[in-house]
Amino acid sequence: MAEPASTTAGVLLVKYGVIIGGFAGAILSLTFLRGLTRGQAVAAFFTGFASAVFCTPLAISYFGLGTSGETQFGVSFIIGLLAMNIIPVLKSAVSQFGAKGAT
Repeated sequence: MAEPASTTAGVLLVKYGVIIGGFAGAILSLTFLRGLTRGQAVAAFFTGFASAVFCTPLAISYFGLGTSGETQFGVSFIIGLLAMNIIPVLKSAVSQFGAKGAT
């Protein structure tokens, strides 16, 4: 029979693991960004964190990665880490598309 404390910790880790992974990835991404104001750093963190939390299920189902906890945690960490690098690429792609459509 499992100990109650270890079972409770396991349930909480599975429930909040994506949030923890996204948080860690977003915090770590700030170490790669230099010259940000405090407001820009806060916006960068929340962008990476929100991207990780909301895009992890989409990425897992799209790529068929499975439903294990470790996979979800890793994907949320990577999305949180890379979100600030992906957003400028998407922004430039949208601006180029908008510029071509306006002419």
